[in-house]
Amino acid sequence: MKSTSAGLFNIIMKFFSWMLIVFMLICACSPFIHPKYLWFIGFLSLLFPYIFFLVLLFLIYWLFKFSRFFIYPFFALILSAYSLQFNFSFHQPNSFVKEKDKQHLRVMSWNIRHFIPYNESNFKPVNKDQIEKVFDEVLSNNPDIVCFQEFISLPNLGTQNPFHQLTKQYGYTYFQFDGADIFKSNQYSGTAIFSKYPIINEGVIQYPDKNADNTEATVYADVVKGKDTIRIYSFHLQSFGFGNREYKILGTVKNDHADVRESKYLIKKMKNTFEVHGSQADFLTQVLKESPYPYILAGDLNDVPGSYAYLSVRGDHKDAFLEKGFFLGSTFTSSFSFLLKSIPTLRIDYIFHPNQFNTIQYKRGGVNISDHFYLLADIRL
Repeated sequence: MKSTSAGLFNIIMKFFSWMLIVFMLICACSPFIHPKYLWFIGFLSLLFPYIFFLVLLFLIYWLFKFSRFFIYPFFALILSAYSLQFNFSFHQPNSFVKEKDKQHLRVMSWNIRHFIPYNESNFKPVNKDQIEKVFDEVLSNNPDIVCFQEFISLPNLGTQNPFHQLTKQYGYTYFQFDGADIFKSNQYSGTAIFSKYPIINEGVIQYPDKNADNTEATVYADVVKGKDTIRIYSFHLQSFGFGNREYKILGTVKNDHADVRESKYLIKKMKNTFEVHGSQADFLTQVLKESPYPYILAGDLNDVPGSYAYLSVRGDHKDAFLEKGFFLGSTFTSSFSFLLKSIPTLRIDYIFHPNQFNTIQYKRGGVNISDHFYLLADIRL
């Protein structure tokens, strides 16, 4: 009887081992498969680090059992190593040195969500305290270039307008901003680049997707630093557009009919967004090839490392986090959802730069200011 139970347990363990191995191998292929052909791969890529650790545990289990079955999870891990490298960084976590080397370019990227506080219960239409918190971080870190996503200009505030403060008071004299009047109330929201160095050319890139209703245009600016001219892109791929309904679904653990219906709604919404990410990544990749200068790409991809969008947009560039970051480097959280707040793998914001440039130091900051952390990197040109 004991032998029969042990045999049954091994069969169950092998079943789960094979299931996880298959999932992990699919995840490993995700950078090369467009979501429109295999849409559910977008969901699996969100889970890749967890699947990897589970397969690793199964490998250890079979090794301790002295079973030849260990060879299957072992080779699965080897085959997944390419995608794994995009998820983890193991550089020694050092304190960020605030004093800048004049030879380096300090770049900040931050999705500030229209200056809405991390805890939305504190939201007010014009939240001057929140604006001050954001700008305190900018000023204390003193970046040369700031790339904002979901930046908002409020002309009715006059000298208190965030746009006016940055360009007239804080030394970011040069800028490129594309904003739409989102509420038809003289509030302009969009992507922005603010620079302490001269900008000799700038432009706006609109995505052609008909269903890109949650997408801000990408903006670029050609910045001159000494003898170097660098093109800076600030980008924001389509948002998942989560609101109260979506966060409520994520927080629900019941299994009644209404919850199943709502879960289907959420999956369909995410499926559509993954597919849009793929087409937007294709479009942006073609645009980037036309840059006449080496470029730095900073912004909110709304997709995780190892995804099709990540690898397409990154191209042959370096990821500043992978160069100098540590462990998983999550950049998104939510005060509405315990699940999203607890997931440490949502790294969806990036700074990419050419291979001939070097990341000298990197950090993420701005805890509980916005729903995104800011990224800060010193780059040697």
